[in-house]
Amino acid sequence: MLTNPATRRLFGASWAEEARRIVAQFRATHDLWAGDPAFRDLLARLREGCPEFAGWWEAHDVSGVAAGRKSLIHPKRGRLKLEYASFQANDDPALKLVIYTTV
Repeated sequence: MLTNPATRRLFGASWAEEARRIVAQFRATHDLWAGDPAFRDLLARLREGCPEFAGWWEAHDVSGVAAGRKSLIHPKRGRLKLEYASFQANDDPALKLVIYTTV
């Protein structure tokens, strides 16, 4: 989502909004992984690979699991409109399920 140029094209004009939402959800899991060297390495890679990431991360926005709509511009199928719902396991906050359906 943040470091792949093809993903930016896929989301088109809505990329920044979607990416910032993802960073806010990612921040919600920060406390679970803050001491993990792999997590710190991931943060460094995101800062390096996405110029916007550092500012969004430093904003400390936190967002929980959500539902909504996304619009993508698929290179072969054209514009796709999707609805999604995210669920987090009660017993393991590291487990999430996201279900997408076409509209």
